[in-house]
Amino acid sequence: MNWQALNVATKNEAIEAVSDILLRAGAEGVQVDDSDIVSVIAYYEDDANLPKIVSYIATALDRLPQFGIDASPATISLNGVVQADWEDNWKQYYHAQRMTRHITVVPSWEKFVPQQSEEKPVIMDPKLAFGTGTHETTQLMIQALETVVRGGESMIDVGTGSGVLAVAAKHLGVASVIATDIDEMSVHVAKENLLLNPVAEDVLVITSDLLVDVHTQPVDIIVANILADVIERLIPQTLSLLKPKGYFLISGIYDAIAQHIESQLRTHGYKIIQKSQMGEWHSYIAQFEEY
Repeated sequence: MNWQALNVATKNEAIEAVSDILLRAGAEGVQVDDSDIVSVIAYYEDDANLPKIVSYIATALDRLPQFGIDASPATISLNGVVQADWEDNWKQYYHAQRMTRHITVVPSWEKFVPQQSEEKPVIMDPKLAFGTGTHETTQLMIQALETVVRGGESMIDVGTGSGVLAVAAKHLGVASVIATDIDEMSVHVAKENLLLNPVAEDVLVITSDLLVDVHTQPVDIIVANILADVIERLIPQTLSLLKPKGYFLISGIYDAIAQHIESQLRTHGYKIIQKSQMGEWHSYIAQFEEY
């Protein structure tokens, strides 16, 4: 089977948006190379459908400015690869990264050596599933978790991706976690990553479009590190699944849409407790106060 590596040159703040486009175009995952010019890379079969895929991606990239995202130069290039290469070469870009005082994300092929006694490893083998766990938005979310978790809480992780937030939450003391993702591959990869982290062996992972297929009693915390337009659709869904005074932690929100998301949170009964920013990415800790 022949493959093509599709490379999109972009900006750091557009990585998640570009990654989402490549995944929607059928990629099983993405890798990010920021050693020089930031590039988001995905792999597609070299067949008759490839020109249609490239056209779809180009059109979607052209539309990003409508959402306040500058992905320039947004140039697309293709390179033929051998299957064994694309299955393993992406690992060279992924190494252990200290995210917060308590949490370090560690790829499964690297040995973890803690620098401090309170440092806990989140072992990840994303297998090209979106979300290696080291993006700025992930760091913002783990920081938010450290702020609100006291121990013993219940939590839903919406759009879990590789499962990094679910594992981090368990390390921080959350008692029970339901993790959801609409993508079957992400669900599979998240389940495999949970097996690498004994602390998270009781996390329930389900396939669901946001919270549509989540049937549980209201929880203490809902987290979502997903694109802003999806968060806007998620906000009203949280109302029946979050306890009064429960916390809603969100990231994946870029400058241009931040005020709109803040307005949506307040409209649906949330009080914004804390705002944080890293680069052009925003995160929020919001508390549900009802209408």
